[in-house]
Amino acid sequence: MGRKAELASIVADRRAAGLTVVSGPPGSGKSALLDEVRRTLAASGTPVLSVSFPAERPEWDLFGFRPVLAAIREQYEQFETDSRLPESLERVGGSCTEEAYADPWSRFCLLHAMSTLFTRLETIAPVTVLLDGADHLPDPALAVAPMHRAGHTVIASCRTPPPGRSDPFRGTQCRTLELGPLSPDDSTALLRRAAGARVAPALAQAVQHALGPLWGHPAAILSTVSGLRRDERLEVVDGLVHLRDEECPIAVPDGHPFSDLIEGFGEVGKRLVALAASPPGVLLDEVRHLEDGDQEGKEAGRAADTLIRAGLLDSAPDGRIRCRVPGIGSSMVHSGLDVRRLHRRVAEGMLGSGKVTGPHRQPLAGHIAAAGGEMPPDADHVGVLRSAECALTADSTERATHLHAIWWHTRRTADRAESQTELFRHLVRTADYPRLETFTHEALAGEPGAGERAELAVAAVLAAVHLGRPVSVPVRDMLVSDEATVGFADRWFDGRRIVPEDVELSLLPIWRQVSFAAPAPGRRCRLPEDELAEACAVRDLVPLFRAVLGRDYQTPHAGPLAAHHRARTAHAKGLWAEVLDAVEELEAHPTVDILVREHTRLLAAEACAKQGEAGSAAGWLATVPTNGDLPLLRAWVEVGALYETGEGQDAFQLGWRALRTHRDSGDELGASRLFLRLARLAHRDRDVSRYDEVVEAAEKWFARKGTPRFSALPEAVRTLVSGEAGATSTERVLAELGQVPTEPRRENDRDTAAAGPVGREPLSETELGILALVRTGRTNRQIARAVRISEKTVEKHLTRLFVKAGCQTRYGLATSKLGRHSDVIGA
Repeated sequence: MGRKAELASIVADRRAAGLTVVSGPPGSGKSALLDEVRRTLAASGTPVLSVSFPAERPEWDLFGFRPVLAAIREQYEQFETDSRLPESLERVGGSCTEEAYADPWSRFCLLHAMSTLFTRLETIAPVTVLLDGADHLPDPALAVAPMHRAGHTVIASCRTPPPGRSDPFRGTQCRTLELGPLSPDDSTALLRRAAGARVAPALAQAVQHALGPLWGHPAAILSTVSGLRRDERLEVVDGLVHLRDEECPIAVPDGHPFSDLIEGFGEVGKRLVALAASPPGVLLDEVRHLEDGDQEGKEAGRAADTLIRAGLLDSAPDGRIRCRVPGIGSSMVHSGLDVRRLHRRVAEGMLGSGKVTGPHRQPLAGHIAAAGGEMPPDADHVGVLRSAECALTADSTERATHLHAIWWHTRRTADRAESQTELFRHLVRTADYPRLETFTHEALAGEPGAGERAELAVAAVLAAVHLGRPVSVPVRDMLVSDEATVGFADRWFDGRRIVPEDVELSLLPIWRQVSFAAPAPGRRCRLPEDELAEACAVRDLVPLFRAVLGRDYQTPHAGPLAAHHRARTAHAKGLWAEVLDAVEELEAHPTVDILVREHTRLLAAEACAKQGEAGSAAGWLATVPTNGDLPLLRAWVEVGALYETGEGQDAFQLGWRALRTHRDSGDELGASRLFLRLARLAHRDRDVSRYDEVVEAAEKWFARKGTPRFSALPEAVRTLVSGEAGATSTERVLAELGQVPTEPRRENDRDTAAAGPVGREPLSETELGILALVRTGRTNRQIARAVRISEKTVEKHLTRLFVKAGCQTRYGLATSKLGRHSDVIGA
């Protein structure tokens, strides 16, 4: 697969003087390329002899003639041989013995006999001899000589000599073709061939990340896919291969180019690679802690130097070592190494040697954090962890690890609830719901108090709906007193309609204690009502959560909720390929409800129609029943698909019939889009007889339904029919057939809502958060860390708060009535 340029070069230049050597590291595709050369030449009528030299052979067969004889006998019928060839075969076979090789004169006679044999192999045209694995011979140049003397073309594959070793074909006239990594396109094609079907983008990205610089290494790609299939992590849905358990890292099996190097250093080499592949990595002067007993770290140091030179590990200027192939580190974990125990080992080694201050403080915190629950709870670690956490970027993965460690080591103190809240807020901000689910289970097992348990109930619900996994029975049993909160997840998985008020009642009261940026009940973040209405209609929770929970809720990037929202957003922007990617990803999720599945399949059909793929559009439409949950939205897509094929008249009639057939349907979103599409068709076709029909039908339909959210639709239809140039921006959005508005505008440290009561400027979300923290006695530095702004910005906000409260001290601000009643954020 791939190597087209190399194949063309070999075939075109094979008659050039000298030997052609195909060189490359193990697994680079040398054998596959020679096999492709054999097929290509054989198809053109060129006689080809293919010989493979195994790694295991008799040591005395210095020239490798036994495999050559076996290949000639096996492929005998392919050549126009000299009648004396059997005589030569018998003579060489009889001379190819251990005794003959031991005598110099006999060896000379053997080489001469082999030269004679090759002159009798083919009487019509020169033979192209392919020698695979020539580097397995002690002196491959002598093995090639008889073939070359007979006038045949020789193409040999040979492993690139490791540093310090000489070229096996030194001193011979040869042309070397070095095989580098496959191109990205060829790598993807090989992945697709190995998987046996089209590959989901998420799977391709995961494999590429796991392989790192080995992406482009054929053997590594093939073995990784084989490992995934063996572990039953590949799933085919509608002809597309998906990755199961996406949160679980992909391991690169043994057999990769670095296997022998790692094995050469035994357990120390494995520990080093596993630790270097973890997020904190390991410093060069810390690797000595990986050796057993009282060793001085020389073996670990040699392992690090060797693996860095080989390209598996990378050393940063600060001495931190990281693994460039994450999948190899994951394979160490799969083989039984516990990375958390390794981090504990290093952390305890540093603590024991007194390396806890100055430049050692932050690395020590990294190992304590990465050790997680493997480190016994110790309140003395909180200080070093907190200091290191403050230096990390606000939304980094490492910060989540540090916050978890802070919670772990403060779990038996009065600060446990506060550290839980901080970690919960951070995991939602970073949309790390797999980690949130794991943390929820861990925290509930620690017998939390009522307030902490209420938070964990919200955490369990958010994790469940984002991951598409209902709240587990063990978790439910521990949240018996929080059934109202958990009931939100039940309604979601039961397929019931969810509206913003449901989020406000079930999740917001507790979430407001977690997030300072959460708006007050009924005062949602600025999102257009039509976007919320459409999101509710198709069960896209992301806009609802964003509106009700506030800016600490970030758009998720993985899971069924994320895929659904991404499909809608891509459809709104006309990114048809991204629509299809998101819908195909969603197809692999088993817990997606019927309405969401119908909606996204309709978006896929629309995307295919827009790309001119009528057959694919029809295929997606066929998966959605005409009498399902969204019959008019289906008709909207079908009308558009038919219009794209040039059948405007039939498209209009189809839409009109759908409106009559489903006049009692509750599919208001589909009706709004269908009326708009029919209005557009009437305008484009200049069919005056349909103008009044479309407007009158829209007015009657929406008057009968009587829903205020869609009351503007008849006017938008009228605008489209008449072709008025003065349509408002909202009507133009509607005319674009249901575009989803972009992310809400976010401005640093500014209110995201409208003005409050006349006569006093309302407090922003940030000011309310700072005010609440002042009343709990926090310092400016603690406030800055909690709200994620600089201390200087905190001071500016405090100055404004002093003015609004009419005081000059923090005590006066804390005891004032500011923010307690009417000074809230506007709607």
